[in-house]
Amino acid sequence: MNIRTSQPSDTAEITQLITRILTSEFPKDQVAYSTEDLQSLTQSYQGPASIFMVAEDQNKIVGTCGVKAEDAKTAILRRFFVDPAIRGKGIGTSLLDAALVFCKKRGFKQVIIRTSAGMEKAIQLCQLKGFQPEGEWSLGGVTLVRYVLKIT
Repeated sequence: MNIRTSQPSDTAEITQLITRILTSEFPKDQVAYSTEDLQSLTQSYQGPASIFMVAEDQNKIVGTCGVKAEDAKTAILRRFFVDPAIRGKGIGTSLLDAALVFCKKRGFKQVIIRTSAGMEKAIQLCQLKGFQPEGEWSLGGVTLVRYVLKIT
């Protein structure tokens, strides 16, 4: 398994993986997620404070994680997904670790993730890494939660 920065040629495979996971596991949650960044991944995650990473296994993209700056001190994790067929093998942990290393190198002081309450595996992993809950709200009948990790 390899964690790497996504390339423009990965866009279709990334979009297919994320769409498949959302459609099959979280169909009600889709109302809360804009697809604008997926339509232009390269532009959405360009610049020194942004990155979109993929986990690749046997030349197949099996996980994703994007990082964007919310402001000079805060990064947002986005599109944190792992193919359900191979969960539990450390891919999410590797992606999250790589994202946190990126955030530390860029000088962010905190990292946030906003996710639906139903995305329990992602929430559990973030909590294991020290993320703390800092609010929840409803959007289109979906409960969204915000978790924050202070980094030094």
